[in-house]
Amino acid sequence: MAVLGNHPGGVIKQFRPSSDGEFEGRNFLSSVSSHSTEPMTILFGTLGWRPQSLLPSIRSTENLERVIFYHSDHAKSRDARSKVVEFCRSLGVACSAIEVSDAYDLLHAASQIRADVRKEKATGTELRFNIAGGTRLMSSAALLVCILEGIPATYVHDETYREIPLPLLRMTYGEGLTPRQRDALSFLVKNREKHFSETALARALGVHKATMNHHLRKLEAVGAIERRSDPADGRRLIIVPAPGIELLLG
Repeated sequence: MAVLGNHPGGVIKQFRPSSDGEFEGRNFLSSVSSHSTEPMTILFGTLGWRPQSLLPSIRSTENLERVIFYHSDHAKSRDARSKVVEFCRSLGVACSAIEVSDAYDLLHAASQIRADVRKEKATGTELRFNIAGGTRLMSSAALLVCILEGIPATYVHDETYREIPLPLLRMTYGEGLTPRQRDALSFLVKNREKHFSETALARALGVHKATMNHHLRKLEAVGAIERRSDPADGRRLIIVPAPGIELLLG
């Protein structure tokens, strides 16, 4: 991970991509002064082989406090990372480059990205996400996190480098669950290797069977749980969480 320091404001040097992918420099005034009272913004992003896919979002983000981006372990991605880090350094913007250990595992990438997003979101800082680069699964993971967390997202056109907002609803999907539903799902996720019938689950959570049945029917209707035959007793149904449902719980 590469971390750079903040710039106090003033005249700084900006590098922007030319038509051949190299960087051209120019001077401009920093948009963030040490006396600014505007809320700061953290820009998240996914990076592939082309640093140009992330730079327009870095340039357009007002009151930019920090850039956090993810990339694979491919040599070209690491090269692109170095150029983005250097660009952020030229702006005096803090930058964290995170190498995803398995950029082809959607749930792994989404879990890692979401944990970082939720950590920054808890501080009250404004967040936005550029999902223009990286493997398809990494980009899909980032988009999934934006949908779940209600984070405004953009992508950058491959040829024009124009930044385009994505029409995502600013809502947190996990908040659509009731406390009882979240408790049941959290318990099932934590005990995924165990087999619970509806009755056993109600007993474990200390609720009436009829109440548990009501909540489980609601969860089943939205695809959060599944009912399966118990491998040890085909006449008995067990309740299991849907694959990847832990992303909904955070």
